[in-house]
Formats: sequence, structure tokens, C-alpha cells
Amino acid sequence: MIKKILLFLIVAVLGVLIYFSATSKIVKDFKDGKNINVLFVLDDVDNNENIKFFVVKYNSLSEYIKVLFTDENITILYKTKKARVLKDMILETSPEKRIDFIKSETQKLLDDKLSIDYYVCLNNESFKNIINVFSKQQDLGNNLKLFDMCLQPEIDRDTRMVAWIKIFNYIYNNFNRFSFIKLIKDLYNKNIVINTNFEAKDLFLLYSYFLNEDKTIKYADIPTVNKRKRIELDEENRTKIVDFFDNDYSNSGNYLKVEVLNTTNKSRLAIKAVDKIRDNDFDVMDWGSSSKKYEFTTIFDFVNDYEKIKEIKDILDCGEIIFRPKENSLMNVSVLLGQDCTIYDKLDRESED
Repeated sequence: MIKKILLFLIVAVLGVLIYFSATSKIVKDFKDGKNINVLFVLDDVDNNENIKFFVVKYNSLSEYIKVLFTDENITILYKTKKARVLKDMILETSPEKRIDFIKSETQKLLDDKLSIDYYVCLNNESFKNIINVFSKQQDLGNNLKLFDMCLQPEIDRDTRMVAWIKIFNYIYNNFNRFSFIKLIKDLYNKNIVINTNFEAKDLFLLYSYFLNEDKTIKYADIPTVNKRKRIELDEENRTKIVDFFDNDYSNSGNYLKVEVLNTTNKSRLAIKAVDKIRDNDFDVMDWGSSSKKYEFTTIFDFVNDYEKIKEIKDILDCGEIIFRPKENSLMNVSVLLGQDCTIYDKLDRESED
């Protein structure tokens, strides 16, 4: 009798899954290898400084998940109206219309060549709960510290981007059956608020596919220029961001010209990094110190050559790669050595003895 009941339940569950799969647009897009573009918004109505948004592209046929950082402080230029800062316009938009407004403005930033299909909007407390779910106990404190850095406007934007990258990578690498089930329970038990146009059936169905995926996450930053004491979109490089999303090719084989800058107070850090990078057949054209200090090592890729530049990251055993298209730069790669970069050589060891 028990066996018959179990068999009935299994058949019933499979039937429901098959039915949902047949009626789910996102699952059909997934199977057809179509792009699934998701807008992630962090909107804390109690703290106007903390509105952030990212675009994530997923394609089942691609080996990459791609994430684009946008700049909420970018100035939107109009032909017939006064220029406005994007964040100010968002905050003036009623909460129920914000998602549509952010979606529309983000698509315009990308020259309307990248449509956004889905959205996920949550507040700070909800995101902290998600970090709690996915974090191992020994890593929780550091992950919450990273999230706190993401929310502090006084911290420079590059550092905040890298903090986000570390959080995203951690959650992705710790995504498993148990954390997913715990997340679903927490969403229900703790009344975690997530505003999304994903349907519940879609999340369960996508999870079954997503769990078996092994993709690399590539990050890009919206190209901007500073003009007239404001941040404007870099029109010359906008198409390169669209191309970054549309294509998987990497400019491997390029003759890379590398600069290395020490952003810490650690002595000789730049030259030690230069020696290691040159030993691996990279051409370091310039090195020195930077007055701007970085907590984390950041590697800016100006030419979209992720695979080759990842070799530099592996050499240093630290650093996060961000594609930031840059026209007419003398360098292809800028390595900013942060406090997390530890490179020892003979002189270091002698001083410790």
C-alpha cells in the first residue's frame, strides 16, 4: 500500500513538472537557447542612498553568465529638457512605477539593443537574509561586511563593485540543493519581501536546470566619462557593452599591454607583481604607485580579453576582473594591487628572519 502511494506521488509530481515545463515561457526560452536578461534592483525605501541595479544575462548555450554594473549617479542628457541624475529621477518615481522606469532607462543606456525580460527587486534586509542562507558559518561575518561596504556611498565605486562581485561569486559557488530549499523556507517563514515577475513554478523549474550548470561569471561596467563635473555615458564605448552581452568571443591572442599600480602602503609591491607577471610572458609597460587606495585588487580589462587576463589573476592569486571598455588607451589592462595582494620575495623572507 505504501509503495503504491509513493509511486502515485512520484508520478503526480512528475506530471506537474512536465505540465509546468510545457506552459512556462522562461523554460522554453532556456531550452531554445534564448537570452534571459534579468534586472536586479536593491531598493531600500528607508535609505535613498542605497538604490542599486544590475543587469544579468543568462543563456543556456553560453559558458558565461554576464553581469553589467550600472551607475545610478549617471547624468541623463536630453535634447529639449534639463539634464538629470538618474538616481534622482528614480527616487522621484513612485515605488510602484520604479521597476518599469529603471527597466526603461537601463535599456536606453544600452541603446535599446538589450531587452530586459524579468526583474527581481528586494530591500537590504531581504538581501541580508539571502546572504545568511548561502553563507557557511565561518564566512558569514565577512560576507555581511562585504555587503555593508556595498551600501556605503563614501566608499569609492570601484571598491563597492568588487565587494558585490565577491558576494555574487560566493552565492553562486555555494548554490546547492540544500541552500535552495532553505531559501524557499526562509522566504515563507521570515516573510522575506521579493518583488519579481518570475512565477514560483519558474523558479523551481529553472533550479533543476541551473543546479547542473557550471558557468563562469563575467563582469562589465557601464562606460562613463566625467564632463562638466558630472558623470555621463561614454557614447563611443556603449556598443562594446552591447557586444559584450551579445557575443562570447574573447580577443585572445591580442598583444596585451599591462600597467601595474600599487594602491597600498606595502613597499615594492608593484615591482614584485611586475616580475611575476613578466615571468609568465606578459608585457608590463608601466608600473608605479597610485594615490587612490584600494581594499581589493582590481583588474580592469579595457579590450574584452577575459581568458588571457584571467591568467594574470591566477598569477597574482587575487583580483577581480571587470571589463570597462576604454577607447584610445595606451594600456589594455590595468592591475590595481589592493590590500588583499600578498606577494613575497627573498627580501621579504630575509626581513622576517
